[in-house]
Amino acid sequence: MTRERNPYARDIREINAGARSAGWRAAIWVLAIVLFAGAISVGIWAFRVSTSDVKGAGDQTRITNDGRNRVNSQEWFEGMYAQILTADQNLDGAAKNLATASDADQKAFWQTNYTGLQNRCRDMVNQYNAEAHKVSRGQWRSDDLPEQIDTTDPRTDCLETK
Repeated sequence: MTRERNPYARDIREINAGARSAGWRAAIWVLAIVLFAGAISVGIWAFRVSTSDVKGAGDQTRITNDGRNRVNSQEWFEGMYAQILTADQNLDGAAKNLATASDADQKAFWQTNYTGLQNRCRDMVNQYNAEAHKVSRGQWRSDDLPEQIDTTDPRTDCLETK
């Protein structure tokens, strides 16, 4: 019979084997939980992607028909149309001042003023026309307002009236 040096060595080996076995089991459980959570996340992502078209259309309808959007859009179109008419009328005064300017400095000043007013008027016309095409705004324009600003109409052409 051989005698072991440490009488507890066999017990220690059994304890180490049990600890290793428990460690592997814990690692497998952690891996399984991580994989399960990953599979759930991928599934949720795939579901959201596959239903995003329907959800987007629903969100668009909800936002478009929101009462605040309706009121804001209608008020915006009313205000912008009035500003365009005013800007076009202001061009008449600026053109008159340009025509009656007596020296080169005054002519340069009134030409710059006229050009600036004209650019601002055209910018407002383009803004109005762009907003009229937007899905969330264009349909809430009042019936008495134009669908698009007509740049050949003398009231909205951004040129002085002759």
